[in-house]
Amino acid sequence: MYKKISKHLFSCKSVALFVHVNPDWDCIGSALALRSALRGKNIKCDVFTEKELSKHLSFMENDVIVFSEESAMPDYECFCAIDVGTPSRLGAWGDFFTRKENTVCIDHHLSSGPFASLSVIETERSSTGELVFEILSSLKIEITKEIASYLYCAISSDTGSFQYSNVKPRTYEIIISLTKAGIDTSYLSSMLYERKSLTQLYLEAEAINSLKLYHDGKIATAHVTNEMLEKYNAKRSDTEALASLPRSIDGVMISAFFSELPNGDIRVNLRAQGDYDIEPVARFFGGGGHKKAAGCTLEGVDMEKAQNLVVGELIKL
Repeated sequence: MYKKISKHLFSCKSVALFVHVNPDWDCIGSALALRSALRGKNIKCDVFTEKELSKHLSFMENDVIVFSEESAMPDYECFCAIDVGTPSRLGAWGDFFTRKENTVCIDHHLSSGPFASLSVIETERSSTGELVFEILSSLKIEITKEIASYLYCAISSDTGSFQYSNVKPRTYEIIISLTKAGIDTSYLSSMLYERKSLTQLYLEAEAINSLKLYHDGKIATAHVTNEMLEKYNAKRSDTEALASLPRSIDGVMISAFFSELPNGDIRVNLRAQGDYDIEPVARFFGGGGHKKAAGCTLEGVDMEKAQNLVVGELIKL
C-alpha cells in the first residue's frame, strides 16, 4: 500500500495537503515532510490549514495557506488529508475535500472508516510521521535533512519523546534512519520540549491550582478558562503543552484536561496509562483518538458540567 500511495502522489502534477484543526507536530511535521519531498520532484504542493499555526510549530520553515471566507476551491490535481480520521477534523476545508474525487488519506487514528479514494490507515503505528517515512522509502525518495527534521519532530512528539507504549522496534529503526540524514536531535528536542514563554508558565500555574483528584487518586483533572487566557493575554495555543499535566501526578492512571473554547464549548484532552483505553470515552462524547490519548468537545455545557460528565464516564472505566 505504501508504494501504491507513493506512486499515486508522485505521479500528480500538483498536490494539496490538508491538516486537522489545531494541528500538532505529528500532523504538521508529516505534512511539511511530504510537501518537501513532493516539491523536490518539482510537483506543486502546499499545506492548507484552518488557522495560523501556533508559535510552538514555528521554529522551522512552515509557510502554509490559511482558510479565509474568500477562499476558492484549491486548484490541485490531488487532495491529501494528513493525520485526519474523519472529514469533520478538516474544519473549514472539509467541504472542499469531500467534493474532490482524487483524494488520499494518511493516518494512524481509529476512525469511522476510509473517507478518501485511496487511504493508508494503520492504528498500530506510533504516528503519521512513521507512515510518511514508509511511503517515501517505498519509492526510495531521498530523505533530506529537512524532511528528516520534520519527521523526527512528528514521531518524537506523538510518542512523548519515545516514552509512550505506541513505540515499537520499527519506530527506533526509522529514527536511526532519520539521524543518518544529519539532523540535530539535541536542538530539535530542545525546541520541542524545553521552550516555554512566561505566559505559558502562568497558565501552567493556573492549571496546577485547578487540579482535582477522583476515585482514590487514580483520576485527575485540570482546566483553563477563557478568563484565565484573558488575564495573561494568552492564546489557546499556549495551553497545548498542558494536556498531559494531570497525568504526571503519582498514582494517576487517567487524566482529563479541559479548556474553554472562544464560543464557550469545552475541549477535553484525555490521557491514560497502564491497561486503560480512553478512546471509547472520547467517542462516547463525539470525539476519538487513540487508546492512551484521545479528545472530544462538549457543546452547550459549562466547565463544571463538562467535568462532571467526563469524570462520571472515567470512573465507570
